[in-house]
Amino acid sequence: MARRPRPEQIEFTVTDPAAVIEAIGELVDARGGWVNLYPEVDEDEAAAVTPSAVASIFRAPGPPIPQATLIAPTEGRRGRKPAQLGMTHGVGSMVVRRLAAEGLALPDGWKVVQDHVRRGLVVRLDDPPDVDRALTWALRAGTLLCPIATTGGWLAEVHRS
Repeated sequence: MARRPRPEQIEFTVTDPAAVIEAIGELVDARGGWVNLYPEVDEDEAAAVTPSAVASIFRAPGPPIPQATLIAPTEGRRGRKPAQLGMTHGVGSMVVRRLAAEGLALPDGWKVVQDHVRRGLVVRLDDPPDVDRALTWALRAGTLLCPIATTGGWLAEVHRS
């Protein structure tokens, strides 16, 4: 059984996302793969918002530090699947409404597939996807949903199929 190669890791900032935009663009062109995005936070502050085993029973089940995933469009036996953006978080349901109230509405052409307390947010992107707009939206949403201050730094894990 062939093993998947390790994902490429790219450290970047909100003000200089060029390397990640290029990597996502390559995945879109190749019609496969995904990128996980993690905000950089202070380790001590992250430990403070990580619930204990008992506390985790009574809170929203998502991770306290959000993770965004941009999935490239694919074509296969079942037809064409458009690009998607997913977001796991620990703030509960109706995230799209919360983000809109913070000034971050979904762009025209995007469609909510799910906005669930346990499974997170999944949005179908326009076709073809505007990679720059999708990444910018994901970074702003991740920052707004993070319960502690972010540094402005991010880690991207690029998974090529």
